[in-house]
Amino acid sequence: MSPSKADPRAQRSRTAALAAAVNLLGEGGPGAVTHAAVAERSGVGRATLYRHWPQQQDLLLDALVGLTEPLLGAGEGSVRDHLVRQITDRLNWFNQSLSASVMATLIDQAERDPHIRELRHHLYGAAVEDLRGALRAAVERGELRPGADEHASLLLARIIGPLFFQRYLLDQAVDEEFVERSVDNALAAWQPYT
Repeated sequence: MSPSKADPRAQRSRTAALAAAVNLLGEGGPGAVTHAAVAERSGVGRATLYRHWPQQQDLLLDALVGLTEPLLGAGEGSVRDHLVRQITDRLNWFNQSLSASVMATLIDQAERDPHIRELRHHLYGAAVEDLRGALRAAVERGELRPGADEHASLLLARIIGPLFFQRYLLDQAVDEEFVERSVDNALAAWQPYT
């Protein structure tokens, strides 16, 4: 449900409730994000919460949306340096326990909830399209061989896959050197022939 623009109290209530929902998500996963728990944590009345989010899933979805940001944006310089910089800028969040809760929730809930599945597809699709544009520009500059942009989804998987494995399955922090290796390994097949 969209926030009321006319009433600043409604916006303050939404902000406080979403901050509480995010904290609860990080502490106890998606099951901890209930109307009752958010009301207690935020100080916002349950009736107000139900007006903003009639269903618990609505509240969880808005909390997830508030935590997500585009993976890749437009940038200057080589595509390799841009990818390393964009991913490295997110390492602090990526290495926090909250990121594990968010990713686990997104993956789990997307299997059951079409709205969260749509959010997951939107986030991944936006990242692929952003990367496709960056790869296309890199091909035009001669950094990569033609066709790299046609494989944006695969290249994104080859960059992000090792990061997720390292962080979420091996439970090891990801550092800039690891990001550089992941990006370099993914782009290696598309380097110009010398």
